Amino acid sequence: MERLKLILAVFGPGLGERMGAALERAGCAVCFHLSGQGTAKAAWLEMLGLSDVHRDVLLAPCPESAVSAALAELQTAAGDARYFAVAIPLSGIAGRDAYEQLAQGGIAHGKSV
Repeated sequence: MERLKLILAVFGPGLGERMGAALERAGCAVCFHLSGQGTAKAAWLEMLGLSDVHRDVLLAPCPESAVSAALAELQTAAGDARYFAVAIPLSGIAGRDAYEQLAQGGIAHGKSV
């Protein structure tokens, strides 16, 4: 079973669909699109051009072999827009059963989810 990483990406409002499609093209089969709102002031958010309080947030489990391509697709799709993206090893934050469900596309232990 290939290791998974969770790509967490934060963009300005309105970019979520375009960036989600980029992740899917790169091989991330599932992409959760959330609308976020934050009010905390942080200099690094302003440097990234994310000073508006509304954000699009994407969470995408991705095979480890596709992470580099997925991050490159995000960069291409973003164009001049600024964003933040990071890949986190999913094995460190998911239980064994949840990890197997994500890695096998929803079928684990003989049950369809």
